[in-house]
Amino acid sequence: MNMDTHNWRDVSVDPCQDFYEAACGKYNEHTISLGTRLFEKSKIVKNLVKEFLDKNEPSESKSEQVMKWFYGRCKEYNALNETQNLENMRMEQLKLIRKIGSWPMLDGKWKEEDFASRSVGGWSAGRWAVDWPSVGGRSAASRRSIGGGSAGRSVGGRSTFGRRLVDGQSTVGRQPVSVITRFGGTRLGFFNLILTNEILFIHDPSGITQSIEEVEEVLMDIVKLSGSHPDSKMIQKDIKDLMKLNEELAGIVIRNLPLASLRVFTRNHFNKFNLDMASQLVEDIKESLKQTIQESTWLQEETKKSALLKLKHMKKTIGYPKELEVPGALDVDMSNKDTYFAAILEINRFQTEQTFNNLASLLPMVPDVKLLDSNAFYHMDENHLKLNVAILDDPFLDITYPTYAKIASIGEVIGHEIGHGFDTDGRKRDEKGKKRDWWTPEDSKEYDRRAQCLIDQYNNYDDPDYGRNLNGSMTIDEMAADQIGVELSWKTYNRVDFSLEPSIFGFEDEKPDKLFFHLTALNWCGPRPKRPLSYQQEQVQKRLQKRSTVRLGRR
Repeated sequence: MNMDTHNWRDVSVDPCQDFYEAACGKYNEHTISLGTRLFEKSKIVKNLVKEFLDKNEPSESKSEQVMKWFYGRCKEYNALNETQNLENMRMEQLKLIRKIGSWPMLDGKWKEEDFASRSVGGWSAGRWAVDWPSVGGRSAASRRSIGGGSAGRSVGGRSTFGRRLVDGQSTVGRQPVSVITRFGGTRLGFFNLILTNEILFIHDPSGITQSIEEVEEVLMDIVKLSGSHPDSKMIQKDIKDLMKLNEELAGIVIRNLPLASLRVFTRNHFNKFNLDMASQLVEDIKESLKQTIQESTWLQEETKKSALLKLKHMKKTIGYPKELEVPGALDVDMSNKDTYFAAILEINRFQTEQTFNNLASLLPMVPDVKLLDSNAFYHMDENHLKLNVAILDDPFLDITYPTYAKIASIGEVIGHEIGHGFDTDGRKRDEKGKKRDWWTPEDSKEYDRRAQCLIDQYNNYDDPDYGRNLNGSMTIDEMAADQIGVELSWKTYNRVDFSLEPSIFGFEDEKPDKLFFHLTALNWCGPRPKRPLSYQQEQVQKRLQKRSTVRLGRR
């Protein structure tokens, strides 16, 4: 922390004139990072996992053994020629087809009664996968369709089925789920065209089981496709397009085994004392929000009561839950899997199992590569705050830091995520994450007026890179969370007894209030943006640095 604090600042700049330059002006002289230190820490975590994979050292952990084994299969895949890889892929696809029964495109004697629909519909068979909806969803270009014959009827049937699932929900589950049907997990050829591109967003996981027979009927229509169908040529076309693994191989392991990768970092490079320390910091910041709500002069008592109830019931997951340390929790069986394709299929099956365990509250995390990022999240559908391990580590948090430095370093980040529970979208959900208007009409009107003030301020900001071309209406939720976050962190910071705290070398004479904003700004120091304005306006999270400049500069 000392290095960042000293090296990145430009002492020749008056912070009252240009706060960002005063705190971060020499950032580019001391790092080659393409982003903030949050971005850099994420890269460091993944590089440490890669280092583990590259080391020729044995491990007693089965999940770590599987990671190394899969890493070897990725290397073998790249070493084989195209013909060998195509043959391996075909063999694995045929194994899956035979589990169903047979395929009319390859078997002229195929009979419908031979079709093992239950095998296709089985969640553990490796031919289905569950994933969380991504921000923004998929582009229209990825939603491909097939017309004519039974294929057209199949796709239409699946669309109708999807609408029934979504429209027919009576309750909301723990978290929105997208069910992505995919055959074999290779995302190649005909099955990729038909199966991968249909996404059904299901808000009640119980609906999956209730409607499984409809799923099977749809799949039977798909499997019964005639070999003469013109789109069957997609198999040959996509197979010819098969390329080497272009992604960095360790990245493929991390993406496919994210929880095991997270455990590698946590076991070897993370101080677990930081977890309890971070958990207490969350409670301190929540206490600051509680006081803010209680002391509000414009919120009516009815609104205050509901806001406090939501805050009280806000759940938290801090870093690395103990459940992931249970023997066997992250172990996947790779016996009899001797190729990259076979490994991918088994990993898909295992990730589906983990995802359903998460839905059933048997596993605290869903497998997601974003867990290795230096970041924090708020899930408004669950009223749930989640802090990743990487952001609870040096340079953001360490047991040796003074209390005020811990608060200033990540307090704003924690407060920001809590603040999303009360931004323009989050405020429309209650303590259970359900959509409900708990604001009085007068308070709601005043909230909107205050939000418009933030929008106007942002629109009038003369950005050093883009000028007065920013659009606060696109970023209001992030700005509201920013405003809440920095206020909560500041309030928590001011409860510290500085007479009991050690000073930071080189900042012994700095006033506590000045030091707070300096330490907080370090998370948003970064290189100048190189993207055009049109791109920047589409990237809500990318504007954090600029909004921080406005917010902190006003102090």
